[in-house]
Amino acid sequence: MDELPEDKKSEAGGDIEDGLEPASKIIEAVEITDRDVAIFKLAHEHRYLAYGQIREAFWKGRSEPAKACYRRIERLVNSGYLRKGDSKKKSLDIYFITEKALVILRERGFDSGISLYEPTKDFDRSIDHDLKVISVRILFRGLGLDSWTSERLLRARDHLHSIPDGVLNIRGKRIAIEFENHLTKSMERYQELFHHYGEQENYLVLLVIVDGDTKDWLVRALDYNAKRIWMTTYHELINDREEALFENKRASFKLSRLL
Repeated sequence: MDELPEDKKSEAGGDIEDGLEPASKIIEAVEITDRDVAIFKLAHEHRYLAYGQIREAFWKGRSEPAKACYRRIERLVNSGYLRKGDSKKKSLDIYFITEKALVILRERGFDSGISLYEPTKDFDRSIDHDLKVISVRILFRGLGLDSWTSERLLRARDHLHSIPDGVLNIRGKRIAIEFENHLTKSMERYQELFHHYGEQENYLVLLVIVDGDTKDWLVRALDYNAKRIWMTTYHELINDREEALFENKRASFKLSRLL
């Protein structure tokens, strides 16, 4: 397949296919696979997915010329299981599940007890942050750590007061995940956040992932429980994967230690 132009490339990790058939096209019935259900579940728990994230999570390493991912997503859209939307803020296609897909999740016990997300006019207000959190989850999934509770699920089902961006369960231990899309809080707010997780017994540790060059400031400037608070950068995590280094003011460890 010819390389797509740069303006068709997704910041979420893949190319966006222009050639999806219109939803009105009549096609044969789709037999829903376990992979389809996993796609529905991931999109449901995070409200939406970018195409590149679907490909990264479920077709990674597959032959690109075969267009297997493009064709499957096309069929799921045309059959009414996925709805393709448009993020004006990011200029890329976004996929939501439909009521038809939610019925499948409910039948198989994977709906997580939350309602169907209906996109609002400003659904993509925090899309840059949200897509990166999903990419972090997909990375952990690729490393064999697939027991993740999303922020949407924590908020809608568990009604928690202070909600991390995700909770990763590793061999029965709950790990809180906070993603900072550059520094968006005051020093006082970060100090309060770190104090909360330093005393929070519901989580073994807090992993803070910072997109930007301000990790060192967080590591050095704040007072926190060095047994519980660990930090890395988004760039290092995505590029180094299990070799990514988490650190605090006293020590460091590689992510592979948790695997």
